[in-house]
Amino acid sequence: HGRYTDVFRHARTMTILAAGAAEVAAIDTVFPNFRDMAAFQAECMEAERDGFTGKMAIHPAQVSVINAAFTPSGEAVRQSAAIVAAFAAAGNPGVVGIDGKMYDRPHLRLAERLLARAKAAGVSA
Repeated sequence: HGRYTDVFRHARTMTILAAGAAEVAAIDTVFPNFRDMAAFQAECMEAERDGFTGKMAIHPAQVSVINAAFTPSGEAVRQSAAIVAAFAAAGNPGVVGIDGKMYDRPHLRLAERLLARAKAAGVSA
């Protein structure tokens, strides 16, 4: 499996941006080498980091790796819950501070989306 060329990186970026604008899930494409689980896991982690919310599988062995990569961790759920709570407690201002870090409205939207994904996956803080 090679790296994506610029044209395909651009298409992936446009997928993430369009999905975000439409408020729908951004699902990454398949990884064809279903025997190379280490490379598959790395690609799943990259896709999640880049903003994808899931990935298509072409083999049943890939499902557990996809679920692990795209299911929010307990720590991420706790942090997102703290961000949402801080905004609510402050009357929903433009910016809040938590432990010396600034969070603004885009952080709030990301936190709300992560909490929705966690709830759908049955993950709690």
